[in-house]
Amino acid sequence: MANTALETPDAPVAVETKVSDAGNWARTVQVTVPAADVDKEFSSVIGELAGQIRLPGFRPGKIPRNIIEKRYGDDIKKQVTANLLQRAVRSAIMQEKLDVVGEPILDPAKYNAEKGKAFTFDVAVEVRPTFDVANYKGLEIEQEEIELLPEEMDQAIDRIRDRFAEIVDAPADHAVVEQDVVSGPLRVLVDGNEVHKEDAQLLVMNGHVLGAYAHLGAKYLEGAKVGDKRTVEEVLGGHFPVEAHRGKKATLEFEVKSVKSRKSPPVDDELAKKIGLKDVAELKDKVRSSLLESVGSEIKKRTQYDLLDRVVAATPFELPKRLTEMMSNQTAQSSLQQLARMGMDAEALANEMKEITGDATQRAATEMRRYFVIDAICAKENLAVGEEDIDEEIVKQARSQNMRASEYYDRIVQDGSIQQIEADLKVRKALDFLVEQSNVKIVPRKPVDKNAGHEHAEHAPKADAHDHGHEHGHSHGHEHGHEHGH
Repeated sequence: MANTALETPDAPVAVETKVSDAGNWARTVQVTVPAADVDKEFSSVIGELAGQIRLPGFRPGKIPRNIIEKRYGDDIKKQVTANLLQRAVRSAIMQEKLDVVGEPILDPAKYNAEKGKAFTFDVAVEVRPTFDVANYKGLEIEQEEIELLPEEMDQAIDRIRDRFAEIVDAPADHAVVEQDVVSGPLRVLVDGNEVHKEDAQLLVMNGHVLGAYAHLGAKYLEGAKVGDKRTVEEVLGGHFPVEAHRGKKATLEFEVKSVKSRKSPPVDDELAKKIGLKDVAELKDKVRSSLLESVGSEIKKRTQYDLLDRVVAATPFELPKRLTEMMSNQTAQSSLQQLARMGMDAEALANEMKEITGDATQRAATEMRRYFVIDAICAKENLAVGEEDIDEEIVKQARSQNMRASEYYDRIVQDGSIQQIEADLKVRKALDFLVEQSNVKIVPRKPVDKNAGHEHAEHAPKADAHDHGHEHGHSHGHEHGHEHGH
């Protein structure tokens, strides 16, 4: 049976423990439950079972225990073992005061509790790294002025116009661009033989050509005009109509017969009224106000994370290996799912796997280092999240989803996300503290580099499975993209 991460219930049990260092923040804990407590657990499980089963000739709850044990012995032993493992793991962690990150790991199939005998097992855990945080006070940092670049207003207005665009026939000399719908005959040949032909409609979207049964970059059609022919060799995707040829290298021939483009409305009072505003002046005011808020938020985050990353870079420490691997796997899976939603087929995903895995490993390590440094700063500076902080955030999030605060609170308690809210607030407090303690110099804003990315840990990593979060007792009424051109 594979190693299994256990959920630990609240009920403690007496344990004897021995902790050994397994390296790199890993610890192996040998846990022993005394025979007397093992017998108590057997008695408890048998008693619970006695109240549930029915046997001919016996009144409910009056079946002798020796008969229950004889008939259900194996099931009883399995349940007792599972109960003791769960209870003893938590008790051992508490007794040894281990600051565990991630989930304890053990193999339940290796162990069997026996009546009258002490129960001993080993559990592997990782503990929170301990280190001295580099200096994080008085750091010099440049922060861009919160102002709009000339092109940002135009781009924002164009996005609004695009929402109300109409699909129209393009002029005869029109060259295909992003968001065009291109129609014409598509031929697919494998080993020189035609295996499929259809009148296709291809969409140029987000740097890709959609509808061609293969992963094609936008360059395949960009610039083409009516009458042009385009040919490319590519692997057929899993959605190709002829199943026998899926995954094979094929030649795709396409002739442009017609092109439809999006025609956006002019910027006038009519456009403003379509989105519920009085006139174009009010539209521009709203756009500018929204942009300034967005730009201000992004500039603030960039300053915060530039400071944090400087502290992280100056604070060397080893990461818990198993936890980092788990975070890396989760990051890679998220990237794979995102690429699959973009239309990348299994063959292309397989080709990208090495790059995706390497990228995910680096990103996971970065986020883990940020997380542990933030945690250390909060501990050193006594930065804590209070009841009022969480209440305010719950109300804010509820409003953003048009929900009553009480209903939203019930939902996040049920799905467990209230702990993540507290963790996110803790990150915000630490980042705000870093900026408050730094010397900020305001400088003119630079043009946006479209090719540069600055990843933010918008949510705190879910690294500490035993940090049970906030006891809230009220009765409230980062993208991995690829462009493949051909």
